[in-house]
Amino acid sequence: MGAVLEPTKAMKPWYDVEVRRESAYVTASVYNRGSIRMLLDEGKLTDEHKAAAWHIADDFTTIAPSPPQALVAALEQIVEHPNYEKWRQEAASHEGGAGVQLDDGRLLVRAPNSYRYGPTDGSTALSTVELAYADVAPLLVDLRRLAED
Repeated sequence: MGAVLEPTKAMKPWYDVEVRRESAYVTASVYNRGSIRMLLDEGKLTDEHKAAAWHIADDFTTIAPSPPQALVAALEQIVEHPNYEKWRQEAASHEGGAGVQLDDGRLLVRAPNSYRYGPTDGSTALSTVELAYADVAPLLVDLRRLAED
């Protein structure tokens, strides 16, 4: 059973978070709203919507649509959930390798134990990344460092 969490001020307008027993979903809010409008024939995806999407960089790396501080806030919401530690311990053991870096102004999130819901339009744009709990803590360490710089 999961819970959709109320976005904090620091997460807006970038992210929405849903925590579940197995993992957490981090959704690109603006892109997601635009995609839903498009699916309902209520409008087209704008450049603003597209710029606010997660984007696939390679097999394990995703470009985050926000500054480091917004993603820090989203991941902090996950680790502050009362069941996070229990869920993390119950999760299957995974190899390491999660991390974040800034490259030419892009926030690159490497999360090898996580899952991305592929684009349906042939682009690299994603609305949601499902983060394995094994990846969350290492990502948060790197993000906090980047947010301080």
